[in-house]
Amino acid sequence: MDLILWRHAEAKDGFPDASRELTEKGLKQAQKVAQWLKPRLPTNTRIVVSPAKRTQQTALALANEFETLDQVGTSARPQSVLTAVNWPYDDNTTIVIGHQPTLGEIASLLLYGDDVGLSIRKGSIWWFGCRYRNGQENIVLRAALAPEII
Repeated sequence: MDLILWRHAEAKDGFPDASRELTEKGLKQAQKVAQWLKPRLPTNTRIVVSPAKRTQQTALALANEFETLDQVGTSARPQSVLTAVNWPYDDNTTIVIGHQPTLGEIASLLLYGDDVGLSIRKGSIWWFGCRYRNGQENIVLRAALAPEII
């Protein structure tokens, strides 16, 4: 399974939190990352998105169809996200478009087995792969990209 963690792009300040929209810069960030991702994704990629407005807008830069799940919302816990996407057991590539600190905590768990305080920048992706070799799970960080370096 491949798991892509994509933090929503830059959003406006405001309240309620779930209604915050992307800034103009955020819309451009989402487009840049989506443009990089599109040719690299398999056709059966699953896209799972937080219900928050800013994550929905980020997802729309990539596709018009995606799943909205509360399990990846603003108050999500890492294990609820991993369970929702069936990590590492699903055979497909899955993109999770969500929030800090949850995405950083997931990245930390996958890389170190514990929360060591990783943070994923706004608009950035971290692409993980998981394979089984000789009966052992191997997790690989395939890419970690911020919009400004794409």
